Amino acid sequence: MVFVPFTAVDQHKRCVTVGAGLLSHESIEAYTWLFKAFLDATGGCAPKAIITDQCPSMKPAIEEVFPDTSHRLCMWHMKKLREKVDAYLWQDEDFKKRLNACVWNNHCEPDEFEEAWANIMIDYDLVDHPWFSSLYEIKEDWVPAYFREIFMAGIMRVTSRSESENSFFDRFLTPHATLVEFWMSFESAMDAQRHKQSKLNSENKHSTSPLKAPVQLEKHASEMYTHATFKDFQNELCAAVYNCGMVDVHATDGTEVYIINDIERERKTWEVAFTASREEITCSCCLYQRMGMLCKHVIWVLKHKNIRRIPDKYIINR
Repeated sequence: MVFVPFTAVDQHKRCVTVGAGLLSHESIEAYTWLFKAFLDATGGCAPKAIITDQCPSMKPAIEEVFPDTSHRLCMWHMKKLREKVDAYLWQDEDFKKRLNACVWNNHCEPDEFEEAWANIMIDYDLVDHPWFSSLYEIKEDWVPAYFREIFMAGIMRVTSRSESENSFFDRFLTPHATLVEFWMSFESAMDAQRHKQSKLNSENKHSTSPLKAPVQLEKHASEMYTHATFKDFQNELCAAVYNCGMVDVHATDGTEVYIINDIERERKTWEVAFTASREEITCSCCLYQRMGMLCKHVIWVLKHKNIRRIPDKYIINR
């Protein structure tokens, strides 16, 4: 039988199993049944986004059961790079560096991806390579540049998430177990997962993260976020202090628009719109939409405006 876990990311940025199913075969009908059972179990609450491998049976089943869910493909195929290219190309560090920067860059916009991909294909004589051509044809399903505004809770690098989840279940499950043995092992795995989450919840409740900058926003964030999320916020805050600056600012209909440069991104500029009357602030880098956390560019503006607390609407309830 096929074991199909539903994996999400919790408030500690760890993989958490929110459901699982056993299928006798991987068909459209089987996946449709499984997704409907999952939907029933969650009281009709469909996921906002779902990432799967390239199983041809999943796509039509997801379209039927989760019509409003954003479906994207995982980047597991990138693990096949070594076997898909010639040995001399695999050993070319510049090629791998450029390809990774093109594919894995969550700050990259579609036109930037298109240009970078085309240049790589031309420079390394891969224009007619069947594997790369097939990946390009479905680019909107797996390249992060095409879903920058979809909330993914940090699962862009889904290959590492998959490996982590597989490694976790491998410690408890064996391929030759009976159904009863499998069920008991699965329960043990879930107990271990719940125990770890309870431990992290306790650590977050009874300890505080060290502060790095004399900025009130950081103190407020340390009180609102889990340690794992706060660490990411702290990195953004430090980058705002040391790597960002204002290039220009102008006002339009009560909204101040700041042009913020970022020396970490080859001095690229980002547009931050701030409306004080509604306490609304957005950035063209889309980090908040993607991760649920304010970016360094927004933090720079909040600090510049002497705002000492993260607006409530930008602290998501997870």
